[in-house]
Amino acid sequence: MRVIFVALPFMTCGFLAWATTLRVAIVTRSVLNWWLFVGNVALNILWIVYLAQDNTDDFSSREGNIGMIGMISTGAAAIAYYLFADFRHYRGRPAPYAGYYPPHMAPPYQPPPANSGYGYGGQTRPMGGPQQHGGPQQPPQLQQHQQPPYARPGPATPVPAQPNPSTPPPRIDQVRAELDELSDLLRRDSGEGDRR
Repeated sequence: MRVIFVALPFMTCGFLAWATTLRVAIVTRSVLNWWLFVGNVALNILWIVYLAQDNTDDFSSREGNIGMIGMISTGAAAIAYYLFADFRHYRGRPAPYAGYYPPHMAPPYQPPPANSGYGYGGQTRPMGGPQQHGGPQQPPQLQQHQQPPYARPGPATPVPAQPNPSTPPPRIDQVRAELDELSDLLRRDSGEGDRR
């Protein structure tokens, strides 16, 4: 848009310079810019009156020269003020992206509660399925061989022990039971829908 409003007075030798000041007045909503728009329109009318008083074909009389110099000067001034006001108006706005806080305005970090499950802030609770008796089970820990930071690993690095693949972890059993229960429920519902 900026290019169009700069090119408009330039391409029309200042006749449409009022359009740039009108845009500045609308965008900035400033009383001063509205008065500059009215002054620009008045000057354009004045320069057209001077051009109308010229009786030569090429505007070579004194009135024609005054009218053309005034029209071109008004166009150049309108372009300069338009660029100044447009840059000043958009420079004062905050950046269009969100999420950045200056260091002095950043909210303090608060870690989530220890009992929050799945990142939703509530405690997890199993939905039906096989009930496990006893306390919570800890996942099997892998044995890790730690080396001092200065030692080079040799060719005989011990491999961590792998859990037995034949026994699935208890969480998978719970998920399987929930999926089986859900599929039974869907089969029942779809069976009732077919009878209608």
